[in-house]
Amino acid sequence: MPLIKARTNRVRTVRHICRLLEPNRDTLALYARFIGDTADYVTNQLIESTLAKDREFLAWRAEHTAESAAPVTHASAGSTRRNSSARPGGDGQ
Repeated sequence: MPLIKARTNRVRTVRHICRLLEPNRDTLALYARFIGDTADYVTNQLIESTLAKDREFLAWRAEHTAESAAPVTHASAGSTRRNSSARPGGDGQ
């Protein structure tokens, strides 16, 4: 039984470009094919289900409700504990 169910409703989407490690990209594409949906949908479901379990993030988010959800820039990426290990250049390679 798949962990991610096929979508039941449509929600407005926005474009976000990111880089994936090749094995993750392959797994994402194959899982999407497995459940008969798109890689975009699988990615969104993974974010929703995984981050919903991070109590520290949920507490932080509740304290920062007025902040924009705009993409993190390099200048502010190092200011958070979870992003402090990011490599210069931000390409993840």
